[in-house]
Amino acid sequence: MREITISAVRTDVLREMDLGTVETAMPQRAERARRFRFERDRLLCLGAGYLMMQALGIRSESEILLCGNGKPYAPGYPPFSISHSGVFCILAAGEEGTVGADIEEINEAHVDVAPVVYITKELAWMAGDPLDRFFRLWTWKESVMKATGLGMELEPRSCEVLPFTRNQPVRVRGREWHAFSGALSGYRYSVCADERIGGVRFVEYRQPL
Repeated sequence: MREITISAVRTDVLREMDLGTVETAMPQRAERARRFRFERDRLLCLGAGYLMMQALGIRSESEILLCGNGKPYAPGYPPFSISHSGVFCILAAGEEGTVGADIEEINEAHVDVAPVVYITKELAWMAGDPLDRFFRLWTWKESVMKATGLGMELEPRSCEVLPFTRNQPVRVRGREWHAFSGALSGYRYSVCADERIGGVRFVEYRQPL
């Protein structure tokens, strides 16, 4: 069984931090952050770097490599996946194997796209609690898309995730994936791994450096 740790940080905490250490260690990320128009996006970009340093112990941007689809990994460090939405940035990490993570701010305006991204069976299940279940389905799908390394190459409707509602794996392109879903106030997050998930530990960084 896979043990997963989800580390999280909010933009209001990041705003009070001296992020110079992150900018020095990750100059390309710092430059990318500066190009964002809105402060929240700049903070989330730097927050991902902060979590890689704090949660994984990565010391330099040079230690981070990219898969063919742009998914980051760092040889010698635990496998990880990063996601951000609203005011949260999260990093999910396991001791080995492969992980994918997604977090989404709950916004009922997004529910209208359900028929475009969900199959008939998923829509029927979603009808029992449309707002919460829309985001459970979506974060499950996104976490699978990230874990497989396929990203948007994996069309959402091609990946049925209802087995996760029964604590069963989803099979994608010959491999089985297991998932966990949790909730924060106003947010839904999910994590996916290539083995059954035995436990999930959530750690939120609340104090500035």
